[in-house]
Amino acid sequence: MTQEISAPHARTFMTRRLGRLASVIAAILIVASVSYALGTFNARDTISRPDMSWALGSAAAIKISDLSISLEHAANAIRERNPKASEASLGKAYDYLGGLLAASVEMHIAKGDPLQPEFTNWMSDYRKFLGDSPDAIYSTAPIEADGEYEVAITTGSADYLGFVVYERNPIIGWNRAADSTSIVPDAENSVFRIRLTSESSDKTSQSKKLDTVLGESAGSTEISEGAESALSILSHDDVSGFRMRNIGSNSQQATLKLSASSHLIMVREYFFDSEPRQPSRLTIKRLRTSATSIAGLITQTGTPGQDATSFETRAENAVNFFNQTWQGSLALADALKETTNSFDRPATVSPDFVGIFYPTPDNDYHGGSFSLAPGDALVVEGEVPVAAFWSITLQDHWMQSIESNGEPASLKGSEITNRQGNYRVWISDTPPPEGEDWLNTGGASEGLVAIRYLLSDQAPAPTARLRTLNSGSNDTAQSASEL
Repeated sequence: MTQEISAPHARTFMTRRLGRLASVIAAILIVASVSYALGTFNARDTISRPDMSWALGSAAAIKISDLSISLEHAANAIRERNPKASEASLGKAYDYLGGLLAASVEMHIAKGDPLQPEFTNWMSDYRKFLGDSPDAIYSTAPIEADGEYEVAITTGSADYLGFVVYERNPIIGWNRAADSTSIVPDAENSVFRIRLTSESSDKTSQSKKLDTVLGESAGSTEISEGAESALSILSHDDVSGFRMRNIGSNSQQATLKLSASSHLIMVREYFFDSEPRQPSRLTIKRLRTSATSIAGLITQTGTPGQDATSFETRAENAVNFFNQTWQGSLALADALKETTNSFDRPATVSPDFVGIFYPTPDNDYHGGSFSLAPGDALVVEGEVPVAAFWSITLQDHWMQSIESNGEPASLKGSEITNRQGNYRVWISDTPPPEGEDWLNTGGASEGLVAIRYLLSDQAPAPTARLRTLNSGSNDTAQSASEL
């Protein structure tokens, strides 16, 4: 009797529990659905363009807006240039802008305080600009013109390190070298220090002895203030001998002079051999703050001695660098189209224009643009330079080195055949005649050719001309023999 009564009660109890569980599950699903819907709505709302009034009254907010607008303006300008561009083409252009923006933010915002300077490695797998070389590492740090700094270098496996202080042209604002020096280390983990100063000094400290940079065995020849570099002074000798010079002591000191408009130091590390590549360890320390900077800090913070450059100043520098770089790269590519498939200088390019691209006194630069139909080749010919290092690099019109389908973007001088003091390199997507040196465009029909002669002994400029690569072996062999 008891068992017959308890069974219905048990069933009722279980039914009630299941009903409550179902209600809880339903409530959870409703809350989750509402939360998802609200989250989706909020996410869409987050990326919608706000009214510009949000930035009014704040210099920092306006600069953030300027940076955002600069990216959008650049993307719009690129699409307006070619409204029918493919998604793949646009994606490549936007990859370039994204990498350039990342470099601009790191270089000028995150590490852009000349009172607390840090080095930025410009190039990486995802960012290339301003004519990078696959054989070099580029590092920069901001400086103030009337400050004082010390750069400490512990060398890696680089064969050559060049240091250039850049100033702004007072008329056009473009970059030019204010002072420079260089190091040819004889071993890894060699330690060097370079002092950057705007202070005037007597003749003894203004002249640098070669043994400061190259070691005691280099002698005591003096280098006058403002000289391009110790190595460039001696580059009219047998440059190949520099690699064999003994640095001497494991701690060397040099001095670079800061001009009234100096704003940046760049370190270029060149690797003459392919592997391994161990970057140098670079640090920069501010030794003295200018009176102008101290006054500015007190005005901004009300507290003397607090090291900080305002965000709006750093962000403005990032905006300027971003816009000048992409616009300058396009302007140069457009100008070079006037002399396509030759290395003639376009009439519309001023010699000062190269200041946008941070030129170095250590290099002689040559090159131009190419435009190739299927089966065409641009044949580059020149006299093998007496140089510490030289290379020929393919770039796209964004001045990025291109490596298509795993093919190298560059040939070093050591990889190019010396033909009785001359060289010849074919640039094409079709293999050249047997025995010829070749840079494969990987199917790219247009681009740039950049040639660097490092510490060259005034080598004549190379030339380029268009050739046709025929499918028949006899024709191609004849074309090669005619060159």
